[in-house]
Amino acid sequence: MQTSDPPLAQLTASAVAPPSRARRRDGRAAALFIGPNLLLFTIFVAIPIVGGLLLSFTNWDLTGLPQWAGLANYRAMFADPLVGMAVVTTLKFLVLGVVPTVVISLALAMLINVRFRFVAVVRTLYLIPAAVSFAASALIWQFIFRPGQQGLLDYLLSLVGISGPGWLSSTTWAVPALDIITIWLALPTATVLYLAALQRIPESVIEAAMLDGAGPLRRVRYVIWPGVRYMTVLVAIVALLAFTNGSFDLVNILTRGQPIYATQTLIYYIYYTAFTNGEFGYAAALSVLQIALVGGLLGGLRLLTTLVSR
Repeated sequence: MQTSDPPLAQLTASAVAPPSRARRRDGRAAALFIGPNLLLFTIFVAIPIVGGLLLSFTNWDLTGLPQWAGLANYRAMFADPLVGMAVVTTLKFLVLGVVPTVVISLALAMLINVRFRFVAVVRTLYLIPAAVSFAASALIWQFIFRPGQQGLLDYLLSLVGISGPGWLSSTTWAVPALDIITIWLALPTATVLYLAALQRIPESVIEAAMLDGAGPLRRVRYVIWPGVRYMTVLVAIVALLAFTNGSFDLVNILTRGQPIYATQTLIYYIYYTAFTNGEFGYAAALSVLQIALVGGLLGGLRLLTTLVSR
């Protein structure tokens, strides 16, 4: 007796749909890979965020149990003049640091993407800051910014008849001096990101632009920039986070927020409030403000890049 063949749809479904046992095995494998990361994220990110948010509604000095304070810390925060100064200093520090980092890293990436005699030396030198911590960099640049003939920068300026402004003790130059250090530290990562984007641009496109008579500036504007514009978002985000978090080490080692609170960023004020004044509930409220500030900047940056890319 001849049996009829099963329909094609049935054969296709049986071939495509994995057996339930295989599906369960795949689920267990996925859980095995995701589980440790999810556990670490919960312990070190999610729980501290929730705990910090709850702590911001309390008064606590590490002695005894936290006392519920409601919105008192937030009302005190908006009435504290040092908070406004810290926010302004933080924004100034970010603007003076992130924008030059993006511009310089793009220029440096274009430089080392070209083959010339000493390109290997340049590629080695620009990676040196990546091997240096913020604390070690602070000590190195403390010697560079030391006032008078004892400081390397003031000594070099004195050779051309210029007197140094007292870099870290000046209310005008202290923040730019800290920005110079952070830019130096952020350049390797930003340059590597731009270099990866540059190497995705076909050389034939650049050669065609050269044959059409496009000069260096036109090639940068019409060929290179459209090819790396998408990477600028990531570079700016990485630089923003580096400047936000890295400012603490530099301020803590070099200036302690001085002179006259000119270098007291918000993250350093949080540390000072918690570990010097012992006001951990108030410091937690300031941390919420810090998260909101960084989140707002990241959102604004994303919106700006979306509008520019259209």
